[in-house]
Amino acid sequence: MGRELEKSVKQWLGVFIAIVSYYIIHEGTHLLLALILGVFEKIRFVGILGIQIVTTEGSLNGINLALFSGLSSIVTILIGYILAFHPSIYKIKNKNILIAIYYITLCFLLLDPLYMSILSKFIGGGGDLNGIITGLKTSDIPFRIIFGIILIINILLFKNKVCPKYNRIFKEN
Repeated sequence: MGRELEKSVKQWLGVFIAIVSYYIIHEGTHLLLALILGVFEKIRFVGILGIQIVTTEGSLNGINLALFSGLSSIVTILIGYILAFHPSIYKIKNKNILIAIYYITLCFLLLDPLYMSILSKFIGGGGDLNGIITGLKTSDIPFRIIFGIILIINILLFKNKVCPKYNRIFKEN
């Protein structure tokens, strides 16, 4: 029983590290852009896990609003691809680090596409997607479709490429 508990703790720790990493990168991108654009006002903590970068009232519009809202999703997805495809990741010998990277890859590949394509319709008034469509003065439908396609591709990528590599690594150890 002790071995199963240890495995479970390592997995939950990996999930926790992945979620924290996701928030740091996603919200950090918003923060960096707000600072670059000179519109940063404050960081707002919403609920237990919610973090928002607040910009000065009315300071973002047009392409800057779309960029501020959308770049964080692009960055997290791209990091997910790097983690999924970079060969040196799979050469890491420390099992605990590999567990964390596995869950980080999962989060980075799936969270933003899932939120942008489906969940934003039901949670948080649209969030980043709302900023993109407001900034570009367009419909949300093309973006939901694009992120939905990315979500499907990333699910298949994770299932068919990432999981088998990790399964092979963990069986060898």
